[in-house]
Amino acid sequence: MLSSMRTQDRQARQRLSPEARTGAILAAATSAFTAGTYDQVSVGAVAAAAGASEALVYKYFESKPGLYTEVVRLQFERLAARQADVMARLHPNTSARDVVRLTIEAVLDHVKTLRAAWASPFFTGASEPEPVQELRRQYRHEFSAALADRLDNPDYRRAQLAITGFLGYLGAAAQQWVDDGCPASDRGPLVEAALGALEGALGDWGSLRPPEH
Repeated sequence: MLSSMRTQDRQARQRLSPEARTGAILAAATSAFTAGTYDQVSVGAVAAAAGASEALVYKYFESKPGLYTEVVRLQFERLAARQADVMARLHPNTSARDVVRLTIEAVLDHVKTLRAAWASPFFTGASEPEPVQELRRQYRHEFSAALADRLDNPDYRRAQLAITGFLGYLGAAAQQWVDDGCPASDRGPLVEAALGALEGALGDWGSLRPPEH
């Protein structure tokens, strides 16, 4: 009877296409990494939640770091799409301050969806595998470059450093917000504090040109 149950289990697993199986594993992994830290999550637990074997998880993702990297990469893609959608709908006369505000709100909306700080590219996790840390560095670099491209400031280097400091502040503040349960009452103050941090470092919102259409 035990042999029959194992056969049925294998047959059930084989019903999913590779795309569907990959999606199920990623969904289970996303839930697992949201519920616990990277070190606390096991491939076995992810496999069980996805209705797959550990061997099947390793077949698609090779390793736990590889699985986590793909989970984080997909979240960054979703955030980038959210931010691109926000930028595409901006009025030509939108102020630089409002451009940054909407960008901050897109980040907060994204991390609130999972209530997980790791979904933010500005999160810093000491125990994360190097490929994920590299993903974060790359996203922050591209984000900084996008803001820097709008700079219209004679002290360009100061403005670049201001953006770097702003991203560090935003990451820490967003992480605290998630740790506190994403309270709606703290969202406005967080956004205003982040805007104030960048404004103070830039010295003038005129350093950022409005979006061009």
